[in-house]
Amino acid sequence: MKSFVRQSLCLLVIFVMLLCTHHTVFASSNQRTENILKAATGVQYVSQKVAKAYFYRYLDIRSQQAETDLKEGLDQLKQELLVLQEHVGTDDEKLVASFLIDIHTKLASTVSRSFVQENGNFMMDFSESLLEGAKFFAAEHKQQAQGEEETMPAEVERQLFLLERINKYYISHKAGFRNDNNVIQLAQSVANFENGLDKINGYKHYPTSAQESVAKINKLWPTAKEFYLGIQQGALPVIVLAATDKLEAEFHVLLKHHKAMVGSGK
Repeated sequence: MKSFVRQSLCLLVIFVMLLCTHHTVFASSNQRTENILKAATGVQYVSQKVAKAYFYRYLDIRSQQAETDLKEGLDQLKQELLVLQEHVGTDDEKLVASFLIDIHTKLASTVSRSFVQENGNFMMDFSESLLEGAKFFAAEHKQQAQGEEETMPAEVERQLFLLERINKYYISHKAGFRNDNNVIQLAQSVANFENGLDKINGYKHYPTSAQESVAKINKLWPTAKEFYLGIQQGALPVIVLAATDKLEAEFHVLLKHHKAMVGSGK
């Protein structure tokens, strides 16, 4: 009888140990996925912001702020890429992470040199390469379908990314990069932004302070949109930058709300 009890206790201990190990591995895997997705989102945003700041600095438009954005953007980009490199799993992921780190090195070198047309072309190419690499990681670690609350932070972060992307194409056009593809990309980003704005407007659980931000976004967006899409009619880079900054400030209010909601488990 005692022998049976001992065996049962041993089996119970082994079962508990296995269960704990399973939960630890699962939690570790989830944390790795979250770290990769967060870093990939950061790379997407900064890939556009750094290029935008580069052209604003070249045109000597709010050059001090552009210089700050370049420095902080390159630093953030480096940190995000180190996170991706730390968490890579497959050979493809290792290859892409290595490529992106090489792009960062070339990007930093380009930023430090005087502006010439070739360097501007490099900046646009580096920006798109970083974006493509970040999208690769996001697709590789795409999470399963979630509820509305869990998906809203990503929706808001995408709006922030799109604003930087729109402004990048606008200011690069002002800097002389006036090929049709850049105009098309800007228009497509505006259309994508409006789709995202529909989702923001469809969310019905904002507190008063966030509702005020949504109202401000909806009030400013039609005017900003006209500025953005008027890229070929005239250049108003200071006004466009100010409109972008105001919109982003309101979206950060929404992002803070959504992250708090997800963190609270509501």
